[in-house]
Amino acid sequence: MATSGSVTASESLSGTWQLIEFRSMSDADGVSRPPEPATYKMTLRDDGTAQMELGCNQASGSWSANPGVRDSAGQFSFGTLVGTRALCRPPRIDELVMRQAAYVRGYLLEGRWLHLTLMADGGVFSWQRVSEGHSATSDYQSPEDGGPRRFEVLPRVSALRLRAGTSTNSLVIGSYRGGQVLWNLGCVMVEGRAWCDVQALRGGARGYVAAEFLQAAAGPDGAVPRGIENSALRAGQGKFDATGSLPCAWKVGQPTVECRFGVARSSGGDATVTLIRPDGRERVIFFAHGLPLSASTSEAEGSLPFQANSEGDLHFIRVGPERYEVPDAVIVGG
Repeated sequence: MATSGSVTASESLSGTWQLIEFRSMSDADGVSRPPEPATYKMTLRDDGTAQMELGCNQASGSWSANPGVRDSAGQFSFGTLVGTRALCRPPRIDELVMRQAAYVRGYLLEGRWLHLTLMADGGVFSWQRVSEGHSATSDYQSPEDGGPRRFEVLPRVSALRLRAGTSTNSLVIGSYRGGQVLWNLGCVMVEGRAWCDVQALRGGARGYVAAEFLQAAAGPDGAVPRGIENSALRAGQGKFDATGSLPCAWKVGQPTVECRFGVARSSGGDATVTLIRPDGRERVIFFAHGLPLSASTSEAEGSLPFQANSEGDLHFIRVGPERYEVPDAVIVGG
């Protein structure tokens, strides 16, 4: 039997997964979601055994997987599952899992998501990995409550509709491509479905998307930043993680000179860089997800145009007539 040991360690199927939904290919059945996702978990062990918590019931059995051309997808099946038969409150998602598990034939890994597909395109179980210290549903919490600061649209999604409200009947006001990074502005449950208030990283329309098409976004350092970002606060207090100098110019056509800087870093590529010009004046540049997004301006300056582009690991930033060159190493360390 080929178990999860056949899959690369970085994309192992072993671990604990939380059921988010079952999507039937039959329009009559549609989508079924657990009333309390935290009570529906599946643990796949390296020895090929499986344990499930299904609401008020439990089940155990075996599992096997054979990777395909890509380690992130392949064949998957359960052996006989034996479970308890207590009468859980509706909807009976426990019965659905037990009934359909015998027909699972494939898997697809997408970040922290595991999709188990039924034979003959009968449907898809979507599970989310439960990491130590938080459940899958915590990914739908706001940063103020310890949730991720940003979401990433699942790579398999070609166009995720942005809506004005929390319903499939709400007006479509935009769309996002797979892999796009969005700000997490908080999520709500509406009739058993999670909807997340989001906005593109560099701004634009704000609205709601269905949460099952999102995953917590990891930054360029590989970390998923959670909670309130505090680098700007620490920079304002002079609590820098590193100091040094980098090229700058503050007039159009002026050759670059060296400006002193201090950087306060957070996880996920979030950072605040305070630059000190030779005349002693300061300019603060704010980074998120490893990208420069905005800069401080004084009341006397008003609103200065902000432009940024990247070449390799170097960011070229303009704030009005000023120019700065900031390498990635300043933002993420190293």
